[in-house]
Amino acid sequence: MAPPVTERGLKSVVWRKIKTTVFDDCRKEGEWKIMLLDDFTTRLLSSCCKMTDLLEEGVTVIENIYKNREPVRQMKALYFISPTPKVPMEARRGYWIPGNW
Repeated sequence: MAPPVTERGLKSVVWRKIKTTVFDDCRKEGEWKIMLLDDFTTRLLSSCCKMTDLLEEGVTVIENIYKNREPVRQMKALYFISPTPKVPMEARRGYWIPGNW
């Protein structure tokens, strides 16, 4: 028997693919994460899931990688970004700690 229509739509297929390739790889029970997104991945995620879906995956904070942000050392970060030349420089900003370089 075919699955219900809601489980066969493009949005649900994309969400299942993101869950299996991004979230299942880094899932730990009781561990909350911050998710960093670029403009493209923000639109992609917004189109196929809700904040409650992300909460179920252990994501509590969503941040734009291009905006200034405060370090949150007690939480793990999950980078979901597109492979463009601009993004790697922005991602490295998250690792820079004054005095360590």
